[in-house]
Amino acid sequence: MIRKLGLATAAVLGLSAAASAQTLVPIYMTGDPDSRINYVIMGDGFTTAEQDAFRAEADRFRDFLIGGAPYVRYGEHFNVYRLELVSNQSGVSRPGSPVDTALGLELGCFNIERLLCADNGRASAALQAAAPDINFHIRLIVANTATYGGGGGFFATTTLHPAAPSVFQHEIGHSFVSLNDEYEDASICARQPGLYGPPNELNTTAQSTRADSPWQVWIDAATPVPTTGSAMGIPGMYEGGHYCSTGVFRPTFNSLMRSLNQPMEQINTEEFVRAFNRTAPGFDAVSPPAGSLAVTRNSRTRLSVVPKTIDDQAIAITWRVNGNVVNAFPGGVEAPANDGIGFGAAGTRLVFDAAQYGVGQHTVTATIRDVTTLVRQDPNGDTTHQRSWTINVEDRDTPAARLVSAVLPNARSMSGFAPATAFATVINSGTAEGTNCTLSLQNSNGGAATPAFSYRQTNPADNSVIGGENPALNIPAGGSASYVFSATYAANASNDEVFVVADCDNSDPSLRGPGVNSALISASAGNTPDIVSVAATIGTPGVADLPSDGRRAAVALSAVNIGSAGTVTLRGDLGPVALPLEVEFCETDPNTGACTGPRANWLDVTFAQNEVKTFGMFIRSHGPIRFVPEGFRVFAGFEQNRQDSRGGTSVAVRTVQ
Repeated sequence: MIRKLGLATAAVLGLSAAASAQTLVPIYMTGDPDSRINYVIMGDGFTTAEQDAFRAEADRFRDFLIGGAPYVRYGEHFNVYRLELVSNQSGVSRPGSPVDTALGLELGCFNIERLLCADNGRASAALQAAAPDINFHIRLIVANTATYGGGGGFFATTTLHPAAPSVFQHEIGHSFVSLNDEYEDASICARQPGLYGPPNELNTTAQSTRADSPWQVWIDAATPVPTTGSAMGIPGMYEGGHYCSTGVFRPTFNSLMRSLNQPMEQINTEEFVRAFNRTAPGFDAVSPPAGSLAVTRNSRTRLSVVPKTIDDQAIAITWRVNGNVVNAFPGGVEAPANDGIGFGAAGTRLVFDAAQYGVGQHTVTATIRDVTTLVRQDPNGDTTHQRSWTINVEDRDTPAARLVSAVLPNARSMSGFAPATAFATVINSGTAEGTNCTLSLQNSNGGAATPAFSYRQTNPADNSVIGGENPALNIPAGGSASYVFSATYAANASNDEVFVVADCDNSDPSLRGPGVNSALISASAGNTPDIVSVAATIGTPGVADLPSDGRRAAVALSAVNIGSAGTVTLRGDLGPVALPLEVEFCETDPNTGACTGPRANWLDVTFAQNEVKTFGMFIRSHGPIRFVPEGFRVFAGFEQNRQDSRGGTSVAVRTVQ
């Protein structure tokens, strides 16, 4: 299948009669949605003519949240999107006075004048239709009215009142962190516990003593309990909260959960930081994938991690082998000066020297901890993140012949079940000639792939065919062999990723690497586009060097459609890992290389048969990326129907100073 997209998927789809169209647009991206806190801003009561006003409001709510405490420290943990929904009428419904809007928000629901309620089913359906692959953690619906109001729950709601940004941040305290209200309201208090439930002891409690306080670790010994006074920022046990003036205690005299335009204060902030860490753990990627590895007794295996950044600095990593901290070479953690990847990253790579540890099973762990004074109690270990490898050192030496293989192009889309053809190259980087070397086609698990497979040797100078099918060749040390191969399907296939693996009598098989020696193949009886594309980088061929200061790196793409005419979508894909990247594209003038239109996270492109088009791909990093070309790559894919691959290419990525 198409690899999990690292950017938002756009949708322009029909809704109910209340809304004619919807469009999801990323407005702040730092990485793959699977490893980010995804925040979506939805509009209700905005007609077609009012969409520009909603876009401006979405930017305002984005900037307010990401730019304020405690979010600003964790800005690289967030992706932000806006969902544009067109309503038939402008405004918001009130009890007895409905307005025909996309999501049916109602102000004054439950006979509470300021409460703004959402139709969760309708809002959820809109999100699911627009982006079924994205899990949204913070969901804000903005009603097109200047009247004061808002609400929490699965969807936070607010209006365009001047106090709305503060209302929204307050409501996120409910919907994202499950904080209670700390203010008092006698009419609501009288309905407890039936309507609102008892305090859940995050930031309000029925306990009244220091010893029983859920936040006692924050209360200084000199602070009296119960606590009186009006000084800000002094944790204690202040009576009054969760709507009731007596019998319930809150942690500070005032906070945003009690009054608008106030700081969140310590206990509430701690809950946010723990939630940030739970939702977007500190690792963006590891290579090789965490799990079991088999290595030889004389091997040196590099393990690499990509940590998230906080305040533009990478969180430091602690490496352990069999429980013991490893601090330096030999056979240990590379010094920061050798990383060369910016972002203040230290120790992002460990070299496991099998000779140092011996034959048998060993455990390697990489641990990241968000060391912050914002958290004093973390009973569930939310701020600590760990990845582990079980390394089995086999009682044998590495074979003298060592193989790597590569495939180009990386994707084909075949009509009429014609054979999918591509080129493969095998390099022997070992010290001895590889004997009787052959190729096989494997799936991602190492088993035999589905299509019928054959290959022939080629002349690397002109790609002309040499000899018969499926030869067994000798490859000299430091030498290479070139091939053309075919994979033929007898039934429909959609995005089948297959790997061309080389093996010799005196070698281990070449490793499987998505985008390196793999091809993503679709096959059908009908006619489809078949986009053959290549990428060109500045400097090292096939490698995009990403500045660590936030500037973008440019990659040139060229594509020709050797299949049927059709419209495809070009979009970025971060491969099997969750790199901290954002990707944009533009179509370019083939003579000048200049963009012919604005950059966007995806492009819809119509190809005629045999038509050539050129594009620019612009990549920005939000975290440190070690040079692991077989694992850390960005894919530029052409697809149809949001799922069928019609072509693609990839480049390795790394950050540089």
